[in-house]
Amino acid sequence: MAESQKSKGALWTGRILSGLAILFLLFDGVMKFFMDKLPPEALEAGAALQWPIEKMPIVGTLLLISLVIHVIPRTAVLGAILLTGYLGGAIASHVRVGNPMFSHTLFPVYVAILIWLGLYLRDSRVRLLLQPSK
Repeated sequence: MAESQKSKGALWTGRILSGLAILFLLFDGVMKFFMDKLPPEALEAGAALQWPIEKMPIVGTLLLISLVIHVIPRTAVLGAILLTGYLGGAIASHVRVGNPMFSHTLFPVYVAILIWLGLYLRDSRVRLLLQPSK
């Protein structure tokens, strides 16, 4: 297989992985503004994390700003770093309330893997940065 075909495949795989993470985080960020309109089951899941509902728009704003920074190609790495910090806070919230490890606590890790693997596959600067030194 030619190098350009590999690169094209990696680029599209990276775009798809990034797109999945971006869509999930976009949905999550927007929903933080409509907490009072969510079904009771969703409100109970949010209440289990013990975050005051009136703080959710602030959290959503921070998430959406980080996401916009990540979507802009020139600032994608900074956005990935900011999103990783945001997801670290989500992990801490799940650990604090004793949520199950693989389904809840590690879910933000799965999203972070999508973010960074997608960025690695679609951005040569990240591949160069993570290349082992000789």
